[in-house]
Amino acid sequence: MEKLRTAARIADRILGLLTGILAAILLIYSAYVLYDNFRIGENAFSSRELQQYKPVVTEDDGLDFSKIRMMNPDAVGWVSIYETNINYPIAQGRDDLEYINKDIFGNSSLTGSIYLSSENNGQFLDSYNIIYGHHMDNGAMFGDIDKYEDEEFFMSHRKGELLTPDQVYDLTVFACLKTDAYSSEVYAVSNLNNKGLDSIIEYLREHSDQFIESDFSKTKKIVALSTCASQTTNGRVVIFCNAEPTTAIIHGNGTVVADTENVVTGHNTGNSGWAVLNLVCVGISLFTVIPVFSIRKKYRQLGYSRKKRKSFSGMLDDKQYDIVLPRGVRETEKDYLERVVDDLGRFVRKLGIGIIAEIIIFIFALIVFILTEDMSTPMIISDRYTGLMVGITIIGLITDFIFFRYRGARLPEETDDSSDEVSTEQ
Repeated sequence: MEKLRTAARIADRILGLLTGILAAILLIYSAYVLYDNFRIGENAFSSRELQQYKPVVTEDDGLDFSKIRMMNPDAVGWVSIYETNINYPIAQGRDDLEYINKDIFGNSSLTGSIYLSSENNGQFLDSYNIIYGHHMDNGAMFGDIDKYEDEEFFMSHRKGELLTPDQVYDLTVFACLKTDAYSSEVYAVSNLNNKGLDSIIEYLREHSDQFIESDFSKTKKIVALSTCASQTTNGRVVIFCNAEPTTAIIHGNGTVVADTENVVTGHNTGNSGWAVLNLVCVGISLFTVIPVFSIRKKYRQLGYSRKKRKSFSGMLDDKQYDIVLPRGVRETEKDYLERVVDDLGRFVRKLGIGIIAEIIIFIFALIVFILTEDMSTPMIISDRYTGLMVGITIIGLITDFIFFRYRGARLPEETDDSSDEVSTEQ
C-alpha cells in the first residue's frame, strides 16, 4: 500500500510538472501571437531604415538609384502619395506572386512589398501601369487607399510622386474605384494597354465611386494603386493617378556602378530570425523559479522544514521520545529523531542553495536570450543558440529536482502532516 501511495505521489508530481510546462508554453505562445501581430503591423510602415534607400537627386539633376538597386536589383521605382502612409519602393517580380509575401529586403514577410504588375514594362514605358500592395488595418502599406472612398479625404490627398531611374512623375489622383480581383476592366494590363487610355477613362467615368473630370486629352500615362477591400474576400479598392513627367533630367538609364564595399544586404541583425524554442526555454526556466500551480507549496517547504527541525530538536533536548516510528524502522526513537533532525538541517541548506541557483539560472537564460535574439526579425523554430538555451533549461530542471526534494528520513507518523509541504521521496 505504501508503495502505491508513493507511486501515486510521484505520478501526481510528474503530471503537475507536465501541466505547468504546457501551460507555460501556451502562455508564451499566446503572448508571441499578440506580439507578432503587433510587429507585423509596425514593420509594415515605411521605416527610417527603408527611407535611407529612397533615391535622391544628384548634382546633375539625376536620380541615384544605386543604393536601392544594390539592396534589391528588382527595385524599379518609388511611389509616394503626400500626407498618407504611402511612401515605398516598388519591386517587380517574375510574376505577381513573388513579392506578395516577400519584403523589399528579400525576407519572407506577411506584409510583402509594393510591386509593379509583372505584365508592365519595368521602366514604366506603358501607358497603363498597376501597382499592388497589401491593405493593413493600421494604415501601413496601401492601408490608406480605402480612405479615398470618402470624398473629403479624396479631395484633400490627390498629389503624389513616382520616381523611376529614367524619370520623375507628378501623380494626381483622379478616380477611386471599388471592384473585384477578377475585373478585366482594371487588371487585364496587357489588353488595356493595347486598347489605349480612352477605354479605361470611360469605364472609370461610369463606375468610379469618386471621379474628377479633367482634360484627359493630355493624359499619356496612368498609374493605378490597388489593394484589398477589407469587407470582402475578392474585393479591391483602386485609385487612379494621372502621371505627368516633370522637367527633371534623368541621367542615362539610371545605371550606376555598384560600390561593392558598401553593398547593403538587408536587415543588419546578424541572424535570419529569432528562435521561438529559445523563448520557450526561458519560459521553462521561469517556471522552475515561479511554478504556476504550486509556488506556495514549493517555497513553504523552507519555513516548514525549519519549524519541524526546531520541534524535533526540542524533543531531543527534553528527552521526549514519545513518537510512532515509520513502519520498518529498527532504530530507537532517540536515534531516529537525531537522524531526522540532521536530514532536515541538510534539506534547509539545500533549499536555500536551490532557490539562489534557480534564480541565477533564470537570469542567465534571460540575458542570453536578450543578447542573442532580435524579436523584430521573423520567427524561426531554432538557431545556433538553441543548444545552449536547452542546456541551461536542463540544468534548471535538474537543479529543481535535486534541491527541492526531501530524501532524508521520513518524519514520524504522528507529525507527518507534511504531505502538502515537504516531498519525502527516498
